[in-house]
Amino acid sequence: MGLPVTVYRYTDAGAPQLVNNTPSEWINVLKKVLVEGYGDKQPLGWTLEFEDAATRSIAFRNATTVGGSGGYVKFYSSDGTNTANKSIAIKCAMGMTDINTFFKPLWVRGLSPVSTHKGWEIIGTKRGFYLILHATNSNKMALSGVFADTQVFFIGDIHSVIVNDTAPFTFVTGNSATSDSISSEGITGYSGTTLSCQLYALDGTVTSLMHTFSRGLFYKGNTSDGGDAESLSINHLMSPIYIYGSNTQNNTTSMPQGRGIIPGLYLSSFAGYRTTDWPKELLQGIEKFILLRSYGSPQLWISTGEWYD
Repeated sequence: MGLPVTVYRYTDAGAPQLVNNTPSEWINVLKKVLVEGYGDKQPLGWTLEFEDAATRSIAFRNATTVGGSGGYVKFYSSDGTNTANKSIAIKCAMGMTDINTFFKPLWVRGLSPVSTHKGWEIIGTKRGFYLILHATNSNKMALSGVFADTQVFFIGDIHSVIVNDTAPFTFVTGNSATSDSISSEGITGYSGTTLSCQLYALDGTVTSLMHTFSRGLFYKGNTSDGGDAESLSINHLMSPIYIYGSNTQNNTTSMPQGRGIIPGLYLSSFAGYRTTDWPKELLQGIEKFILLRSYGSPQLWISTGEWYD
C-alpha cells in the first residue's frame, strides 16, 4: 500500500509567506509544512530533530512508522546570517546525533532565493518530498532564467527496487559534483539531459557513489512551444524516471546498476505549455499530475497519486 500525497502552496489559505526570502522565513515554511501544519492543512508528517536558531539551522527526519529510512535533512543559512535572499544550504544524511554531526552524509547542495521568486511549493509524503521555488514575477510555465527560475529538488527515500534497501535516502538535483556545491541547478534546469543523486551501498559500508542518470528517452530540452496537448488531442505517455549508475561503477551486489525510481516523477512524451499559466494540472483516469515549471518546454510531471506502492 502506497503513501498519500499532499500538495502545499504559498497560495493556500493561512500559508506562511516569503517576504524577504530570509533563512528564518524558509525555516518557518519548512516547519509549518513538515511538522506543524497551517490553515486547514495537516503537516506532512516528518519530525523536527534539531534546531539552532542562532545559526538559522534546522534538521528534519522522515517517518520510520510508514517504512521510511529515518533519513535526515538539514537546512541552514549558508553563512549563518539572516539576510534577504541568502542561499540556503541543504545537507542530507543517513543519521545525525546533533545539528552538526552526521552519519553517512551526502554532499551539500543548495537553494538560491532571489527577490523576484517569493513563491514556494512542497509536494510529498512522510518519506519524501519535492521542494520548489516559484517565480512570482511571472506566472507562465516556461521561465527564461537559468538556475534561479528552475529550482525543483527531491529530498527523501527513492522508490527502491531493492527489498529492504538500507540506504534509499538521497537528494535529487541537476548537479553531479562529487563535492559540496551550493548550486541551485534543479530537476527541471537547462543544463544537460541528466539528473544526479548520491546513494550509499547496500552492504552497510560507508561507500557511496554519485548516480548520474538520464531524464528519460522522451526528454527534449528545447525552448520551442509545443502548444497544449489537450487542445491538440495529443495523449500523454508518462514514463517514470529510473535511477541507475554506470556499467563500470554500479554493477555489484552492494552497488547495483539499477536502484529504483524517483517517487512520483514522470516524463511525458509531450513537451509544451510554455505560455500556460501556473499551476497546470492534468487528470489521467483517476490520477492527477502537476506539471513542473521549466527552462525549456515543460515536460516533467509529479503524480499526486500514492507513492511507494
